[in-house]
Amino acid sequence: MSVAPSLIIVKDRDASTYEWMVYHKSAGATKYLQLSNTDALADLDTIWNDTEPTSTVFSIGTNGSVNTNTNDFIAYCWAEVEGFSKFGSYTGNGNASGPMIYTGFRPAWLMIKRTDVANSWGINDSTRNPFNPAKQILWADGTSADEDRADRPIDLLSNGYKVRAVSTETNCNASGGIYIYMAFAEHPFVGDGTNPVTAR
Repeated sequence: MSVAPSLIIVKDRDASTYEWMVYHKSAGATKYLQLSNTDALADLDTIWNDTEPTSTVFSIGTNGSVNTNTNDFIAYCWAEVEGFSKFGSYTGNGNASGPMIYTGFRPAWLMIKRTDVANSWGINDSTRNPFNPAKQILWADGTSADEDRADRPIDLLSNGYKVRAVSTETNCNASGGIYIYMAFAEHPFVGDGTNPVTAR
């Protein structure tokens, strides 16, 4: 990669007992999350070795979930590409008119996770939600079918997204909830320049 990854997900392919381990740039390499459960952000130096990734390598510690002798692992690494992908964080305001998060494009796929307490990984997309507000949601940490969550609406905008309600999963009842997100573009600004971003 020409730049350091903003998101890394690692999974032991030989041991089903280990979780999907997540590095997110907003949390840093001293912390980790687990995509396959709802746990809050945790601190453990044996996951990412307390070392930030670079454009050529990422570090792992001695924890079995990322480094078990002779086991095969897979790592998915994503970097930010202007107009195509964005990874960041925001703080909830506990207000029905929640934060507007600028991504620089209209998200086609959006995943949000509250990190200061245990909470699910919620996925919205513009295919199941062609019109605002986006209410159909899938849970990355669960196995249930998608559900209509009228109490958790999000507007997918031409340049980002806006949280439209008070919800512990996107905008906690009291201000101060910390959320990370991953977003990919519906109509990327990058490439041949012929794909316009459509407003809703």
